[in-house]
Amino acid sequence: MLLMKESEMERRTEKIPPPPPPKAVQAKREPRDRKHKVDKVVKLHEPHKRKERNKREKADEEHNNEDVKEVSSTVINVDSVRQSTIRDSKELLCLLESDWNEEALKTRSLGVFELLLTIAALATVIFFFPVSIWFCVKIVREHERAVVFRLGHLLQRKPRGPGLLFYLPLLDVCHKVDIRLKMLKVPSHSVVTEDLVCTEASSVCYYRIENVSVCCSSLAGVPAVLQALVQVSVREVLAHHTFTNILQNRSEVAHQIQVAVDSITCKWGIKVERAEIEDLCLPAELQQNFAVEAEAKRQAKIKVIAAEGEKATCEALKASVDSLSDSPLAVQLRLLQLLHTLHSNQPAVLLSIPSDLLNQPLQLPDTSSSSNQNQPARDISGKTVKDSPMM
Repeated sequence: MLLMKESEMERRTEKIPPPPPPKAVQAKREPRDRKHKVDKVVKLHEPHKRKERNKREKADEEHNNEDVKEVSSTVINVDSVRQSTIRDSKELLCLLESDWNEEALKTRSLGVFELLLTIAALATVIFFFPVSIWFCVKIVREHERAVVFRLGHLLQRKPRGPGLLFYLPLLDVCHKVDIRLKMLKVPSHSVVTEDLVCTEASSVCYYRIENVSVCCSSLAGVPAVLQALVQVSVREVLAHHTFTNILQNRSEVAHQIQVAVDSITCKWGIKVERAEIEDLCLPAELQQNFAVEAEAKRQAKIKVIAAEGEKATCEALKASVDSLSDSPLAVQLRLLQLLHTLHSNQPAVLLSIPSDLLNQPLQLPDTSSSSNQNQPARDISGKTVKDSPMM
């Protein structure tokens, strides 16, 4: 019993927690615990940082490899890059020049006398309102833009429309411009190529008016100016190409013409969408040369085809002879077939040679040996005849 009581007392003492430490001790232990916790957190974050560093290094290496690949590709395609840069530079220059032309259109303020005239015109319109309104309104369609000049000055830099347009009939002048795509046919004109071939070329140009205010203030006749410009640009571009290159690469030559024309027309507010070479008139000498060359190529093809046919017939005859040599009856049937095919109204002589004679080898008499044997006898007889008088 005593032993049981002692064991129960020991268990109770084990279950009873120790008394809490004083407050000062707790305050001293808290910073130590925090330090240990911070160290653990740092240790836990270190592998995560290493992974991030590895990822960054891999990303930098991939970026460097991509840069190297891009550099190598640009080194390989030097010609294409040069052409693209030249085209881009030309287009950018054209856009800058067009912007400069737009800025050149400065809005000027009206003078005192002009203000008085506008006030008087407005007063007359208001005084005769029911009737005057019909003379002060114009309808601008969807594919049109209107430019208004008041006493010679451009009212707004931007064109007006579509819709109703109000203007003063006595002071304002309204010009409507069609902004749809237009086609201009350039008549045939003489052109000299790089290989000194004189030809006549006709072309087609597709254009539209982008900046109506610049076009109306800078050009008087758009078709005539554009036609002359296209002719000059066609001559300049074709002078740097051979005649065969022009025939083979028409699209590239047409694109060069379009870029050359657009680089100038963009200053006037005109956009050239496309330019094409419509027709090239060959001179008589070139036509003869091309005809002779084409005829020679045709004759060569005919000879090649005939030679191939003869080769095929020879192979077929050889195969037929090999097959007929084994059976004489087949040869006789072939002869009968030939006789049937050669039958005609005209008289003809046919010789039928038996197959036995054809199979026998040809034996020629040896005449050379006999002739050589007879020669010495004749010589001896001749000598005796000559020597007989001497005797």
